[in-house]
Amino acid sequence: MSEKNLQENEDLMWKIHMRTLTKRKRNMEIAQIIDEALEKHYSELGLPVPNWKRSRDPEWWKEYLRSLGLTENNDFS
Repeated sequence: MSEKNLQENEDLMWKIHMRTLTKRKRNMEIAQIIDEALEKHYSELGLPVPNWKRSRDPEWWKEYLRSLGLTENNDFS
């Protein structure tokens, strides 16, 4: 493989890695913004922030919706 081809492959890989890192960083920033907005919203209402990120149990979500007066399909009961 020539030096030129090797350099082009390294440049391409570098760009791919940097694009991936940039996307991951942006996703982390977005997640932080969402967490802060949720924290602010629920604290203004005087409610605890729901634990939907950590709980993958669908029953927890159904119980949470019922506690808000909603059905499992997000309809008002």
